[in-house]
Amino acid sequence: MDSDPNQRPIHVAICIDSSVYSRYRAILRHLCVGLSDLIAGIRIVTPTREATALSLGPVQAVIHEEIRWPFRKQRTKEVIAKLSAKPPNIIHAMSAGSYANSESLANAFDIEIVYQVTAYEDVFALAESQFTGMKHVICASEPLREACLSQCRLSPADVTLVRPGVVCAKEPTCYRVADRVPTILATASFEPDSGVDQLIRAIALVKGKNQEMLAFLLGGGPEEDQLRQIATRLNLNSSVIFAQPEGDILQAMVGADIFVIPSAEKSISARSLQAMGQGMAVIAVDGGVSDAYIADETAIVARAATAPDLAAAIERLLIDRDFARQIATNAIAHMKDRHTMSRMADQTAEIYHKLALRKTTLKMPKSSKS
Repeated sequence: MDSDPNQRPIHVAICIDSSVYSRYRAILRHLCVGLSDLIAGIRIVTPTREATALSLGPVQAVIHEEIRWPFRKQRTKEVIAKLSAKPPNIIHAMSAGSYANSESLANAFDIEIVYQVTAYEDVFALAESQFTGMKHVICASEPLREACLSQCRLSPADVTLVRPGVVCAKEPTCYRVADRVPTILATASFEPDSGVDQLIRAIALVKGKNQEMLAFLLGGGPEEDQLRQIATRLNLNSSVIFAQPEGDILQAMVGADIFVIPSAEKSISARSLQAMGQGMAVIAVDGGVSDAYIADETAIVARAATAPDLAAAIERLLIDRDFARQIATNAIAHMKDRHTMSRMADQTAEIYHKLALRKTTLKMPKSSKS
């Protein structure tokens, strides 16, 4: 809660669309919990009813209809009306899908806007933004920060690196049970470019070398039927299990050894960071948005999203269990050092206060000369 009497109390409206909520849910929850002790009030502005799960104490949900043509003006007015009883003084737009709505709200209330950048899609949207008011950009990784500075005509002073915070385990889950069949976990949308097809083929290559494993592919999407057919053709039905990600993904991670991100990430995902925080041995693909994957230190970084490259990484972790445990241990230490929940909340609240102070200072009337 705001405690400095010289600071303007912060009431923030955090705008969340369904896309960022689905991949960033755990981090959003940690952020709201952390901010609730640092600022006066938080409202989650969203068309996603599942986001009401973020409501807790001072965190309130404002649910609205999807804001799109031909009802954009009408529905924007409805959101403004819902917020007007206690107007926010900061708008925090969590992703490209909420930028336009957030800009309309910032203009309506004449307040500052914070753009959250967790994906290359966000960078592209920010580069095209026509918003002329005061703004600040929070980037979730150094590659995203560099992309913003190179593409969005922003001053470095207006772009801050705030790494997302996650829960960390005391010891790695990787190979905690020594005599169990190794378990591989992947969480991905089953889209054409997800890399899951290459992962399935990689598993077949590794099993062809008499390496035992059990792989759980958690997700869904338009390519699911085709992916199941690939697994069937490769005689992997007893080794590759498709399932919907239900409940807390951490429960699935605690019992798994290896986490595979089968393609270069275009967006930061809570699940991959959670996997590192829980001490799974992570396989990532070079060229993604995250800066958490340090080759052979915190993860194995495959050169490309191909079956041979993924198979080589999987086989290495299956054969050299000491190495797998070591990078999992390093990953936990890395998360504890750079991805703490308290630091994420503190940095975000500090940005809110600086913006609010800047706005107040600019609005102060000039003193008249006597």
